Amino acid sequence: MNRSLVTSVCIAVSLLGGVLFGVVAKAEDTLPMTDEHIARIRANCVDAQSTLFQLHASDAGLRVNRGQIYESMSTKLMAPFNSRIVLNRISDESLLTTAAQYDQQLAAFRQQYQQYEEAMSKTLDFDCVAQPVAFYDSVTDTRAKRQLTHATVVELHKTIQKYGSEIDIYAKNFQADKQ
Repeated sequence: MNRSLVTSVCIAVSLLGGVLFGVVAKAEDTLPMTDEHIARIRANCVDAQSTLFQLHASDAGLRVNRGQIYESMSTKLMAPFNSRIVLNRISDESLLTTAAQYDQQLAAFRQQYQQYEEAMSKTLDFDCVAQPVAFYDSVTDTRAKRQLTHATVVELHKTIQKYGSEIDIYAKNFQADKQ
């Protein structure tokens, strides 16, 4: 029983490519599926789908929590701070530019996550015993969409760090100007 669960988790993770580093090789996309591969998909279908359902639920929670945090950073931190800079006629275009870049990335994150969510829901609707090849293709598509979403999250974090660094520079310059 435990071995079966471990096997199914390994298959689901390998199919989805892992959270951080899964990569789909172009050569894999062009190779036809072997009967052995199809048999493995069918044999581990229930376990793989169970794991995918768990991943789907986990990702939904992460999306809500992270989405709220990302949204708050924009609406409650960046926008008010940038508004005060503009209202006080203090010129700091780097903060404004970075905040605009962040908003674009946040919009991309929302769109990409929606596409990932739709692909995952489609994948979960497949009967992997009756349609193993279609199921595999759907998992591959879902994995690619998840990787794209992850790449956007990485960019969001880089932009947050950049904005923080720019605020530090702004604060130092502001203190220097006051003296």
